[in-house]
Amino acid sequence: MSTLRPYQIEAVESVQAAWKTDPGVLLVMATGLGKTQVFCEVLDREVGSGRGLVLVHRKELVEQARDRLHAFWPHWQGRTGIVMAERDECALPVTFATVQTLASERRLARLLAAGPIDVLVTDEAHHAAAASYQAVYDALGAAQPGMRHLGVTATPKRADGAGLRGVYTAVAGSYDIRFGVKSKFLVPPRWLAIQTGISLAGIATRYADGEKDYSAKQLANVYETANCFDLVVASHKQYAAGRQAVAFTVTVEGARQLAEAFRAAGITAQAASAETDKATRRQILDDFRAKRVQVLCNVGLYTEGLDVPEVACIHQVRPTQSDGLYIQMVGRALRPFPGKDDALILDYAPVEAREIVMLGDVLGTAARKDVYIQATAEPGMVQGGFTFDGEFKWLSGSPMELISRQLDYLNLSPWRWHRAEDGWLTLGLGRGGDEIERILTMSRPDGDGAVTLFALWKRGGEYTWQHRSLGRGDLDTIQQQAEGLAEKHATQVLSGKGKAWNAAPPTDGQLKFARRLGIAKAATMNRGDLANQINHALAMQALRSHGVTA
Repeated sequence: MSTLRPYQIEAVESVQAAWKTDPGVLLVMATGLGKTQVFCEVLDREVGSGRGLVLVHRKELVEQARDRLHAFWPHWQGRTGIVMAERDECALPVTFATVQTLASERRLARLLAAGPIDVLVTDEAHHAAAASYQAVYDALGAAQPGMRHLGVTATPKRADGAGLRGVYTAVAGSYDIRFGVKSKFLVPPRWLAIQTGISLAGIATRYADGEKDYSAKQLANVYETANCFDLVVASHKQYAAGRQAVAFTVTVEGARQLAEAFRAAGITAQAASAETDKATRRQILDDFRAKRVQVLCNVGLYTEGLDVPEVACIHQVRPTQSDGLYIQMVGRALRPFPGKDDALILDYAPVEAREIVMLGDVLGTAARKDVYIQATAEPGMVQGGFTFDGEFKWLSGSPMELISRQLDYLNLSPWRWHRAEDGWLTLGLGRGGDEIERILTMSRPDGDGAVTLFALWKRGGEYTWQHRSLGRGDLDTIQQQAEGLAEKHATQVLSGKGKAWNAAPPTDGQLKFARRLGIAKAATMNRGDLANQINHALAMQALRSHGVTA
């Protein structure tokens, strides 16, 4: 008998308990947590003298599941059959079959002629709402009204919104990526957003097999270019050198071209798709496991069922609107393997596209994309990054860490600091009793996480702002220094939070001054926001005039 992990035993027992009241039960388990192991144990416990069926949607998964049952439950050897293509071994106690094969009424009738199915397992059950599955379920249920059905999936949510409640009436348990990483059964993901310069503006959305996603043809037009593929190769060299990697592309031709780009750069790579014959696919995987091939480039082939824990990097060169597809792709790298400390996810999706799915979305980070990912000027630059080992940890010096800390500071401060899109923080202190008008500004953090605090001032009717650097240091130290200066010099009614005047419409004088400074959309702002924009513009203008790069 297989040795199961404690949560796997819990999952098996939860399925058995749920079956007492609900014949259709769903089990959610992230890739790498052993859902095949769990449903094999369920079959071993529940089939008894009856019959079992494992239904999958791809031929690769048939033999993979059957081999797992034989390896860990050897007493089932000789008692399982495969119904697929030319194989028609439908009279044995447990059958493994593809839904495409059983969609044939003749093949399904032959299976049922050997006896009704008592225990049905649907692997990758997020497909279960499709019409092809429904037809098979109807026939199986008619032959055996008391049939117990277990669906297992890592991704229960369908992008088209079609729920699985019509198939499953109970959820036996949910063990997601967060659970797996926290429990140390999955390696921590390390995620980097790479700037590409590519835009998804105008890319249409399509529905295919019930899934909502971008038009593959239009997506390929912008992503499958020599410039993009060269960037992927360069990113691999910079961030993933020596890692075994899987790259997901939009099309078969794109996978082939990306593999060629890797090889041209001296990195061993192969492309594969559903069109690749079985023997060639097996050889490619053998070469990959033996490290004769470092990068597997593919479209759709390795999103589900690829049990190769050597994968330590994912190149996500295929933006998606589907949580499920994204999880399937990144899940290929999360399985533990000796010497593998984390799973590196290199994501090439543009931040400005609000429909894309990123790792922060599926792991549930509280930060919005427009906070934790920042646009950068040059392709290949990292826009943001984090690791997740049960807690989110922003990578040292990354925009995510520094921006999050800045925002924490802004939330806690009693002063009305303004954070501009360029990352600089500005606080107008107003005019003091000494007739000096003051502005404080903090630079965006540099690569070491250090910031510089500047004081700007002008006296009375003077036009020119003076400036002085008050020091450079870590964010916490500089923030404390800034708070002390604000306490000493700020005019509370102008600089403090929660003042009623902030929400009032801008004055004519503000609008006129804003136009002179080139502030766009000033008329749409309230008085407080426009004051912030004016202070920021004045500070940046003054610093540039004194040779400070802002």
